[in-house]
Amino acid sequence: MWACVFLLPSIIFLLFTHDFAGVVGPFRIMLILILPAFAAYYLNYYFLVPLLVFKHRLPVFILANLALLGINFFNNYCRSDWINVIPLQLPDEVSSLMIAAGFTGFLASALLGQVMVTLLAAGMRYIIKWNDERQALEEERRRNAEAELNWLKNQLNPHFLFNTLNNISSLTQIDPDKAQECIGQLSELLRYALYESNVRKVRIADEVEFMKNYISLMSLRYSRATKIETRFDDTANDAMISPLLFISLIENAFKHGTSAHHESFVKVSLDIDGDDLVFSCENSLLEKKTADYSNSGIGLENMRRRLELLYPEAYAYRCFTEKNVYVAFVRIKNIRSHA
Repeated sequence: MWACVFLLPSIIFLLFTHDFAGVVGPFRIMLILILPAFAAYYLNYYFLVPLLVFKHRLPVFILANLALLGINFFNNYCRSDWINVIPLQLPDEVSSLMIAAGFTGFLASALLGQVMVTLLAAGMRYIIKWNDERQALEEERRRNAEAELNWLKNQLNPHFLFNTLNNISSLTQIDPDKAQECIGQLSELLRYALYESNVRKVRIADEVEFMKNYISLMSLRYSRATKIETRFDDTANDAMISPLLFISLIENAFKHGTSAHHESFVKVSLDIDGDDLVFSCENSLLEKKTADYSNSGIGLENMRRRLELLYPEAYAYRCFTEKNVYVAFVRIKNIRSHA
């Protein structure tokens, strides 16, 4: 910008006169006129505004700029002989007007120039300061969100482990061999939950495999009266998703919607609808457990909060009952864009 200010008169002079030797005149004029403004701008930008205005020392700031105004006035008025010194022929009308302006004209021009330069420097500095503060705030929010996500995951793993160990404990009295098999499956589940999922995103294929193993482990506890159906779409296996996101819904379905002695069911599905991922979990609504069925459990609240942090304004989450069936529905928009 400053280069344009310095060079533009010389370029215009050259275009109209084609006098290469005479270009020096307009350039020296602009140098004498603009150099104080150039210095005042950067003094305000780098020193006066951040050190005085930002620290609420306005009187000192005003005095400093009045001093710069005096320098600018001295340059414009006391050195007004530049009209005759510089080899540039100005029209007589222009020279007469500049001489007639005298003290008042030079003071007004110096004051106007100083005010404009000061406002421009302060405005630019405030814009940069606002942008830096906004970026720092966004960075702080991001760090807080990551810290909260880590806290939620650390809270989820013990909750999941506690319920799964209870299931295996019940199997030890019924079928020790299957209990041993379940311990091996649990080992694989914990390896994924504690190590492989210790990242922000995992492949949907890996998460589906984890859910399959979990459902298989949970189904060993129930009799044939409990029907378990699963459907997993494999068309987006390479897309990425937050790990352990839906396990709370599956866990809740087994906990509240199944019975070892009465007919019950659990249906789990994961589909790709265009660019959206759609997960649903349905289970029978047992009358004796209806009062206990609440969305305020640790796992469900964690999942809801993780959806808010990971997919803001890009997800839909609904839970409802329909004909004695409890349905939990999650849709994540543009799943492939959340890599």
